[in-house]
Amino acid sequence: MGPILVGVMGTLLGVLLGGALQQLQATRARRWQQEDALKGAKRAAFAEYLRSISASYAQAMSGVRSRSEDASIHAATAQIEVLCGVAVAGPARELTDMVINVHSEIAAGTGVAQEIVDTVNQRRYEVIDLFKTDVGLPVS
Repeated sequence: MGPILVGVMGTLLGVLLGGALQQLQATRARRWQQEDALKGAKRAAFAEYLRSISASYAQAMSGVRSRSEDASIHAATAQIEVLCGVAVAGPARELTDMVINVHSEIAAGTGVAQEIVDTVNQRRYEVIDLFKTDVGLPVS
């Protein structure tokens, strides 16, 4: 009877241990999937944000400022604020305000100093580096 009891106990212990390990692996797989989904959502928001900034600049340079891209920039900024921490969302919000102000001045034809345009563009590159770091891409 002793060897049978040991065999049954060993089998039960194996089943319990195997089940626990499977549960652990399933939990890890779900977490990885969630992280991948979040990175994908961030990448899409970052791309839309940068596209909107470029389109806003093109509108400003053409003198035809419909403000449609301002709404797109604000919408993308809101997505970034929801998806990212303050270390990324804060600079993005600051850049949004700078971009809209400078592009409005450019479109109005009031004459914007090249240094101001260069400063905004430099801030844009800094925010791009933050975006890359946030999703685990190498910064150039």
